[in-house]
Order: sequence, then C-alpha cells, then structure tokens
Amino acid sequence: MTDNERKQTIDSWHMRANAYEILISQYQIFTDMAMGLVKFVEKHRREDEKNFHIMDLAAGTGLISKLLIEYIHISPSSLYLVEPAEQMCIRARDNIKTPNIYQVAAEDCLSAPNLPRDYFDFILCNASMHLMSESNIYPIVSKLLKPKTGYFLYTLWYHAFDETQNYDKSQELETCVNDTLTYFNYPKYFSINTTSSSSTNRSARSRKYLDQTAHMNGLKLESCTIHIHRTPLSFDLDFMLMTPNWLVEHLKTYEWTQKQDIDTMKKRIIERVRDLIKDKYNDIPVVEIIVSRI
Repeated sequence: MTDNERKQTIDSWHMRANAYEILISQYQIFTDMAMGLVKFVEKHRREDEKNFHIMDLAAGTGLISKLLIEYIHISPSSLYLVEPAEQMCIRARDNIKTPNIYQVAAEDCLSAPNLPRDYFDFILCNASMHLMSESNIYPIVSKLLKPKTGYFLYTLWYHAFDETQNYDKSQELETCVNDTLTYFNYPKYFSINTTSSSSTNRSARSRKYLDQTAHMNGLKLESCTIHIHRTPLSFDLDFMLMTPNWLVEHLKTYEWTQKQDIDTMKKRIIERVRDLIKDKYNDIPVVEIIVSRI
C-alpha cells in the first residue's frame, strides 16, 4: 500500500466511524472475533498488574479495550489505543477513559512519543490487519513487545488468507441486489459468478509467509486457527451501506428512467433487499493468529 492509498483508507474510516460503531453494536461477529483474543490474554496474563500493558492496535472506536475492561477487568490505565482515523479516535476517547489514545498509523508507532519499546505484554488487533502487511508490522511489534513474554494477537478476514480466500461464499446478497434493481428497471450492479470462485488474492497470507516473516523479525508464529462465524446476510449489506454513496452513482447513471429522486429510490431498493434476505445467514471464516516475541 502506497502512502497515498494509506491516507485514502484512513480518511475513509474517518468518514465511516459513526456508522462503524453502529455496525459493531448490531452484529456479534466483531465481538466474537475480539473475544478470542481477550480470552487468550485472560489465560496468559501475569499476576504482576503494576507492570502490565496492552496495546490495542488499529483500535477503531475501542471495542477490544472495552471488552478487556468489562470481561477481565483490565485497568484502563494499562491500555494504549493506537488508531489513525480522527473520528475513530474521538469515539474511542468517549468509550475508553484512558489518557493513552494515540492518533497514529500502526506503521508509525515507533516514531510516536510515549510508546516505549520492549514494553507491551500484549498487542491486539481485531479485523484490521488485512489493511496492513506483516512485512511492515512485524518489525514494529517485535520492538514494542516485551522480550520472551510478549504476544501479538490478531484476526484476519477470510479474503486475506490463502486457505480461506476462495471459500464458497454465498452470492445470495448480490443476487438479491441485482434482482431488486431489475425490479425497479435498473441494470444489474454486481457481476455474479455462476461457478465457484478460484481467483487469487495476491496479498493473501500463507502460513509459510507468516512463519518466515515472524522468524526474520525475532518473533515466533505460535498458532494460526480458522474459526467460522455464522452471521446474518444483512451484515454484508450494512457493511456496504457504511459508505454513504454506495449504489448512488449507479442510480444516477439511470436517473432519467425514474420518476422519483435517487434518495427515495435507494431507500426503496434497500428496503426490498432487506426483506429478501431476512432470516438468511452466511458462514464467514476468520483467521486468528498468535505470534510471540522470542
């Protein structure tokens, strides 16, 4: 990812921060993913709380930190939240009462003041590492973690891991969107594959890559585990709707065919899609990765 692409990504999450917080409150998958990391911390935390520190990397609005406080009673003063998007940081400061919230990209942690090296017992990152590269992040966390006892825990969406990137994901939502557009006399929006996808995401990680990259940076790949999360089909729809102009340009192109304005048409389309996918689910693979500092 280039610097410009990174800035565009950060800006996009700044714009979607409020919608994102609503999304994670509506769908259990984010909490379930994070709880796998929280339970590992609970099992491996030391008794010495006076010198205990956790970094919440790419923290968003602070979900992992919130769970650490609520479920295993971590002191907020032990938490350090790192998040580059301004509005995400604002929401995180509302949610987590700690002075240790830094508006900085994960790649720039080592240049941030008050983020000491060899300091953190755990660094946790939930549902964000697909936007980063282990080649860039492992060298950083290896300097931030405590030697011999520190752990870096994170989750990856299925499309960022080679063993799950081509899982047989239902295209029912895309079909419902296309059918609804056709119903309202619009052209289809999605191209639907009639056969199972075999495309390759070149940025997808492999176990070998993770193991080698960890070794090169004084880390050890402890585990790489795939979990399946049964999730309402509406999750994918609401994820797309976090981007306010989703579908709008498509509707604008064919505005002349309609008697109603675009906002009204989009609302009608979304309502019909929701009705079509009601009570339907997807099984979404998520990869949980645990790395230790040697």
